[in-house]
Amino acid sequence: MQPLEVIMTKLEKIGRRGFISASVASVAVASQNRPAVGADGQDAYFYPVMRTDAEWRERLDEIEHYVLRTGGTEAPRSSKLWNNTQAGTYCCRGCDLTVYRSLQKIELTKGWAFFRHSLKDTVMTDLDLGQGMAGDPFAEMQAAMEVHCRRCGSHLGHIVALPEVKDRPIHCINGFALSFQPQSA
Repeated sequence: MQPLEVIMTKLEKIGRRGFISASVASVAVASQNRPAVGADGQDAYFYPVMRTDAEWRERLDEIEHYVLRTGGTEAPRSSKLWNNTQAGTYCCRGCDLTVYRSLQKIELTKGWAFFRHSLKDTVMTDLDLGQGMAGDPFAEMQAAMEVHCRRCGSHLGHIVALPEVKDRPIHCINGFALSFQPQSA
């Protein structure tokens, strides 16, 4: 496994992701076993799997923790799952919930794992407002959509629209956020 500094690109270290990751990490540590709450203060959601930061760090290596718990993005082609073509299922690395099937995977050369959709009721989405967008009345119009595991709240990736895939937006998922279970013969 490469050290986190090698895997992260320079832009991620100092750009909006670096800033957001540091902010999210400090909030995540402070709110480990608290529910996710909507922007209006309503709709508390309790994740079925909740762990302390120490428990997460024991379970995950450095890059997995960076991606899953602080909302980081791995460097392109740094995970072995980005171009995996085996039949099987992809599970959340944080809690082992099966979230994608290989049947839903789209082969693109961008360096991350792409899927048409997740399995039913396995992910939740949230707005990734990015650095400097807080207080911007148009921020929600420009925001990326983050994909999170419904069971443990771990950050998996984003929903994106790409010119190569004309039919609809797709899930762009960090390989370090997933574990792969090959299909049995």
